[in-house]
Amino acid sequence: MLNARFLVEIVFPALVLCWTAVLVYSAVAGSTGYRALSSLEAAVEEKTGEVDALKARRAALEKRADLLNSGSLDPDMVDERIRAVLGYSREGDVVIPRREAETLLRAAPSD
Repeated sequence: MLNARFLVEIVFPALVLCWTAVLVYSAVAGSTGYRALSSLEAAVEEKTGEVDALKARRAALEKRADLLNSGSLDPDMVDERIRAVLGYSREGDVVIPRREAETLLRAAPSD
């Protein structure tokens, strides 16, 4: 009778206490615990920033691709970009389309 009472009053509560301690430790310091949660949240914030940057870059590339669509291609914009890329333009340059330049040359008095 003494052994059953010892098991119920001493051993069982000690085992429950140890099991509870293991669960609390796992909840705080385990691989899926509270400490892991903060590192996972930091990783999520970092990846969210990367995704936002990639979305902005994609939107810029889509806008640029739309400008290259033959249906919406603006000759002045193309000329401006060509000059900028090749280094033939400077700030303050005035570009006169060829048709207007030829008209002005024909109208100008010859010396």
